[in-house]
Amino acid sequence: MTDNDWARAPAKDAADYIATLAHELAAMAAQNRLDVLRYLLEMARDEARSVVGAELEPREEG
Repeated sequence: MTDNDWARAPAKDAADYIATLAHELAAMAAQNRLDVLRYLLEMARDEARSVVGAELEPREEG
């Protein structure tokens, strides 16, 4: 995808893609003993996953 394609993508799709990339990069960091970078990438992955999950949950009216 190009930058313009991602600008038009739904936030859930972008967050899902970011989670996938962050997971792969965290694994690479772990293999190279880059512990702080691994931690930060895992945090980014978890945040992206939470965005995906929040998009899937029904919103409460109140």
